[in-house]
Amino acid sequence: MARILIGIGNPDRGDDAAGWEVADRVSNWEARRSHGGSFDLVDAWGTGDDVVIVDAMRSGRRPGTVVQFDAVDELPLGVFSSTHSFGPVALVELAKSMDKLPRSLTIVGIEADTFEMGAAMTPAVAEAVSVVAEELNHA
Repeated sequence: MARILIGIGNPDRGDDAAGWEVADRVSNWEARRSHGGSFDLVDAWGTGDDVVIVDAMRSGRRPGTVVQFDAVDELPLGVFSSTHSFGPVALVELAKSMDKLPRSLTIVGIEADTFEMGAAMTPAVAEAVSVVAEELNHA
């Protein structure tokens, strides 16, 4: 059984780098990066694996707010808006339809402020990235 962390994002678009940054900072998970446009991720985990997906989100909350949910039991469609063509919610829906959900699947969203090309990550999101990475390193 593997513990897989998938950081979704784009390092060139400000706060959208949050998922990749978390993936770069965890040491006790098999960390992967994704741009959020790949169906291959569903095949990358086994049904016995524990999977965590981290992505920047837009939900109207304060930047840096962290939202976490168990995607095997609940899928809050209206709560998590990703900027990627194939974000975490779509990934979960695909896995369900293919009967390929992992043993556990947690989605962590970090509320973003800016997705502008070339922008730096905002301080609130950078702090949230540190907190999420630290929690995962102790999980």
